[in-house]
This record gives sequence, structure tokens and C-alpha cells, in this order.
Amino acid sequence: MSVIDSLKRPEHTGENRCLPCTAVNVALVVVVGLAVSVLSPFAGLVVLVGGALSVYFRGYVVPGTPSFAPQLVAALGLAGVFDHGDEDSAPDRRSESLDANVDPDVMLSTLLNAGVLVEEEDGLFLADDAREEWESTMATLRKTTDEELAEAVANAVPFEATVDAEFDGISLDGPSMSVWISRPQAIADVATLYTVVEREVDPMVALAATEPMRMFTEVCPDCGGPVEETTTRNCCGGTAGLYDSPEHEVLGCADCGAVVYEFPDE
Repeated sequence: MSVIDSLKRPEHTGENRCLPCTAVNVALVVVVGLAVSVLSPFAGLVVLVGGALSVYFRGYVVPGTPSFAPQLVAALGLAGVFDHGDEDSAPDRRSESLDANVDPDVMLSTLLNAGVLVEEEDGLFLADDAREEWESTMATLRKTTDEELAEAVANAVPFEATVDAEFDGISLDGPSMSVWISRPQAIADVATLYTVVEREVDPMVALAATEPMRMFTEVCPDCGGPVEETTTRNCCGGTAGLYDSPEHEVLGCADCGAVVYEFPDE
């Protein structure tokens, strides 16, 4: 891998680039570069060139940009400038799930009996050993390419399906379903299938458990950052990020903005 390849962050560039994030970072690079150039024209040039290259290859320079740039752009009344005109070029980036058409009560009792979940006075929790295996599998999967992840999904689902990596996520066409899930959701779901089936749970029941299991996520499946309860809001034309709708409650990554689980509307 070359130095340039090591700098690239495809999840934040190309078709996945967040335009508000890019605009804010370019503006900051220019301001800082001009300020530095007052003291040293050469140093200012280095800041401008280095910052521009970083934004180009990585999507942004300032850590945590996805957590503040869209709100800043919206507060300035510029959100409409970054709307994408072609809404038909990508799927709806809200969460979809692998629906196995299994009775929820059957799924719950099966997971409890298999020791995947434990019931305590204050609610349901993921068993410690199940969490350890689940998170370990996610950590392995997050190192895969999108194509390798698509192959992992195809191998994990309990039926023949056409699985492709597209729109920064995974599309699956099977005999009874056709869905698109984001990369973080796909990583969590594959890890669920491996973890649950290994405990001798029927594969179709395990499939039904994939979306509910995301409720127990504590670290982002894709980047390993902390997951927290938050809301979504529209960002960069719909990227399954934390900014798709301010009224919608989700579990999302505080670092990369990925939505892991969407709470049902009441």
C-alpha cells in the first residue's frame, strides 16, 4: 500500500463525500493558511496545500467534522446549497433489515434459551460471552473491503441470494426479500448471524434477530467509535448518517455519524 493509499478515506470521499463537511474544512484551511502566511508565506503555502490534500483524500481535516459541520451549515442557512439533485441514484439510506418473518416472541424466547440474551429486573441485556464474540467478529469484519463484506453477507444468510456492494452499503436480493443495508449495519448483522447460529439457534431465527441485536451495540461496527442515543438530520443527500431527520431517534456513532439502529416511530 502506498503512502497516498494509506491517507485515503473512501467512506468520506467520492460519492460518499459530505459537501457541508468539505466546505467547512476548506474554509478553515484557507483561513488558517492565510493567517500563517502573514508570519511566513512558505509556511502558509504548506498549510494550504497540506490542508487541501487532506480534504481531498480524507474528506475533512478537523476531527469530528461530521458531528458539527451539517448543523453549522444549516444554522447559516446554506443547507439548500448542498442538496443533491438526483435522488433516484441511490437507495433510501434509512435502515433496512433482513426480515425472516419469524414471530418476535419465538425469536425472543429462543435467544434467551440459547444464552444470547439474559433477562434481569431492569430489562434485557446481551450476555457477556455473546457480546465478546459479537464485538470480536465485528472488529474482524470492519477490516474488510466492501466486496469482502458482501461476500461475508452472502455466506452468512441462510439462503441463496445475490449480494453486491453498492452505494456505500450492501444490497441483497433473495427469494423473499430485496433490501439495502448500510456497511455498519451489514457488519453488525453478519456478526449476529455468526454469534447466534454458533449457539445452535435456527438460522432463520438468527436472521430475524439481526436488527433487534443492533439495539445492544456499544461500539460502532464500522469504525469502533462510541455509539449513543441521538437523532438524525439530513446531511449530504442522505448517507445513512446522523442527520437524516432531526425528529428520528437512533443509535448512532459519535465519531463517524453512522446509524446503527433506528428506533420504531411511536
